[in-house]
Amino acid sequence: MRGFGILLFIFFVLLAIAIHELGHFATAKWFKIKVDKFFIGFGPKLWSVKRGETEYGIAAFPLGGYVKIAGMNPLEEIPPEDLPRTFKAKPAWQRAIVLVAGSVTHFIVALVILAAILAIAGQKDYGTATLEIRKIGSETPGEITSSQRAGMKAGDRIVSVAGRPVTQWSQVQEAILARAPGQRLDIVVERDGRELALSATLGERERDGQKIAFLGVSPEFAVIDHSAGGAIIESGRQVGIGMWQSLVAFKNVFAPSNLNRLFQVAIGRQERSETDPSSLVGVGRLSGDAASEGDFASLFLIIVSFNIFVGVVNLVPLPPLDGGHLAVLGFEKLTRREVDVRRLLPITAMVLSALGMLFLLLLYTDIVNPIRLPG
Repeated sequence: MRGFGILLFIFFVLLAIAIHELGHFATAKWFKIKVDKFFIGFGPKLWSVKRGETEYGIAAFPLGGYVKIAGMNPLEEIPPEDLPRTFKAKPAWQRAIVLVAGSVTHFIVALVILAAILAIAGQKDYGTATLEIRKIGSETPGEITSSQRAGMKAGDRIVSVAGRPVTQWSQVQEAILARAPGQRLDIVVERDGRELALSATLGERERDGQKIAFLGVSPEFAVIDHSAGGAIIESGRQVGIGMWQSLVAFKNVFAPSNLNRLFQVAIGRQERSETDPSSLVGVGRLSGDAASEGDFASLFLIIVSFNIFVGVVNLVPLPPLDGGHLAVLGFEKLTRREVDVRRLLPITAMVLSALGMLFLLLLYTDIVNPIRLPG
């Protein structure tokens, strides 16, 4: 299942790229702007076909895609007969729609997937833990926990702890923390309609400089059901929150302190955190982990987060991102002066270099020190 999860993530990445470029393509065609190429991927051409004036194709490296719209490349020579159909020849509001269309498709995809999850599977209420065990084990690879040695399994429902019936997960936590590492804890669980009496020797964890008892179990959470309309409203709210969080995350990743931390993580001097940024390789690995546990809701939430993040970053006002073109368009509209975008090429090179180095750093870190799913 892990491989299936990774393949499913790759499929949705390629689909998101195609839909993104389709957004630019469709709006450009709508406004009668000439579109020369529509390609998925970069690098050497693998396949292409020409329909009308547009060449459609697939390139070797599926790391993105592009639509070649007449007049957007400042170094391109435009035949005189095509000048009225170039990007620059169209009104500013039409050019703005073409530019934002790619990111809007990501937000729409995220909203549709999230609404489907909420309507079908419901929404986990992370403030209300149930007594059903979601996961047994530890985040530390290879560690065998007390819960595993005791024979506990995911799906068990805890009935009593230390001889006392429990009705809330907080009672389980209190019983564990009331004991010292190494002490035994009697636990009764319900499995397949039968009650089983188990006994665990508690392990050890350090918290705030103190040694505390550790069992190694994570609870399931209560589920909030949504109607179709309620799911759409809630998904819209969550997409909005995700957009803001993505913008903050993108800004923070380039803070000197965070760049230093990423470097320290890469060389093994600091532990990797689940809140650290990740490359496509790392996100794909998390998708595979979710699928291997049968947690397809989390897998699709990863895809949702990916779409929101890409949509937001693409609107950051830096060339060569769509947001950079929007910034130039806004500047021209406010000042009534045309910008020679060729002068922005050094900035474009700097932005691409910074993003490229960050990608390589994250890629290396994801290979040598990957993020694990929490819990």
